[in-house]
Amino acid sequence: MYRHLPSTKALRAFVVTAQCLNITRAAAELNLTQGAVSRQLTALEEDIGVPLFARHARGLALTVAGATLLPEVARALDNLALAIDQLSVDKNRIRLKAPSCITYWLMPKLNAFYSTFPEIDVELTSTTNHNFKFAPDVFDAAICYGKPDIPLQPNTYPLFDEVLTPLCNAETLAGRDANTFIKQLHQHPWLHASSDQRDWKCWLQQADLSGLRSDRNQHFPTLDLATSAAARGFGIVVGDINLACNELDNGRLLAPLPLHVKTGNQYFLQTSKRRHNECLVAFTEFLLA
Repeated sequence: MYRHLPSTKALRAFVVTAQCLNITRAAAELNLTQGAVSRQLTALEEDIGVPLFARHARGLALTVAGATLLPEVARALDNLALAIDQLSVDKNRIRLKAPSCITYWLMPKLNAFYSTFPEIDVELTSTTNHNFKFAPDVFDAAICYGKPDIPLQPNTYPLFDEVLTPLCNAETLAGRDANTFIKQLHQHPWLHASSDQRDWKCWLQQADLSGLRSDRNQHFPTLDLATSAAARGFGIVVGDINLACNELDNGRLLAPLPLHVKTGNQYFLQTSKRRHNECLVAFTEFLLA
């Protein structure tokens, strides 16, 4: 017998929020405002008549009902997405999700891939969220960031390690040698891709300069914007030398200091287990090569 079911938007908001227990991060992943996510969660709880989250001053926690419902809803949305996807999937199209900060590294590789495989279309979706789960989203592959599980999960392929160092343009460097540049480091604006300034803190700690501070700081929502600002002469960014490889090669950015710090994080490719076909294999092998 048919019975009323909540909307899939509300159910998806529940799954994403339940997985991270943070409305701000859920809103970013869902590309919604925090208010919209909160309204969907409230409407879902009212619809089914059971509280799914316990709301505390320190954050969210799943209730017993929420913890019971989560795996069932996630599985149902995943199965629904798969059923629809099997009807509509284009065998020559690869749906790729990637963080926006990797764009400068990725685009030349995509252009080379198109030249080699003109019959395969890669549909790129950018996101500010580095962590990615395939369910309930529908993508064939995703580039992710973090510390992969060891041993690596199936269909997970390391691309490169995160390696941080200060980056600036030639005008900012102004011909200084490394020793002079590092003594005057605090006089320049520092560009940050996160409010906690973790990239600068990580590099300064390894350089035994933890007490050093800049007189001016500028924050950006993503690393690619901070790196672009450095290339235009607005300051110095602690960035990833792999992500900035094209700017370093063409001279738009310089890495004037010898200390390059590995953070232990990686960028890695995850491919969908349920859409393993020749096009996806070709793309994976090309990107890894």
